[in-house]
Amino acid sequence: LGVFLFRLLVLSPLNGAAAADARKLQQEQRSLQERMAHGVASDETLTQARRDRDLNRKFLASLVQETACKLPDKFHTSARESAKVHYDGLREDLRDDLRKQAVAAKMEFPKSLGVSEDSTNENAQDLLLRLAVVERLTTLAIESGVEKIEAIDAQQGLESEGFDRKKGSFLGRHPVSIKISGKADAVFKLLHGVQKKGTYLAVTHFEFTRPDPSKEVFEAAMAVALLSVDEKAPLESK
Repeated sequence: LGVFLFRLLVLSPLNGAAAADARKLQQEQRSLQERMAHGVASDETLTQARRDRDLNRKFLASLVQETACKLPDKFHTSARESAKVHYDGLREDLRDDLRKQAVAAKMEFPKSLGVSEDSTNENAQDLLLRLAVVERLTTLAIESGVEKIEAIDAQQGLESEGFDRKKGSFLGRHPVSIKISGKADAVFKLLHGVQKKGTYLAVTHFEFTRPDPSKEVFEAAMAVALLSVDEKAPLESK
């Protein structure tokens, strides 16, 4: 009788509970398999994804600091000001100012800054950033002792692409290329100067030649880009 009561009152409920738990586990497993088959991630996958997201956020934050280029106030416009009008006026003033600096430093300077004269309210912000790069390159060339700026081109991609950042994308590029000549140390001072933290420009192309072996004069062609980062934009998947 005692054994019967033990089985009735103790084992049967335990077995029933165990069976119910087993059925529940099987249902959860089937549900998980169905969810995963339809592309729904598991809890473990979501946890790992959150860890990766947090690590990426930290990495991107450090990347933004490393590639930041702080610009003088004159290259920014106020909300009440027309970006086009601001750009057009600044372009003329800067051309005269840079030419005077080049003459004072006895450096040959091209007739044109290589910037666009066809500004619109849509592309003026991009053109202002390119103009800032032109000023930065020219100033560095003077400080580095470059003998001549052969040419400047700040219009790459404007005709076909316009502003080189798709709407809502993470990274924008504002490219400028320059051709210079001078002694080797002056050329490389310029090359290293553009990558200085705080006024960083990404070097996307660099060529270095010595046309005449009998002379200590070198020619260099360099392309750089000011990087503008929208931290709120989603990263594009390629």
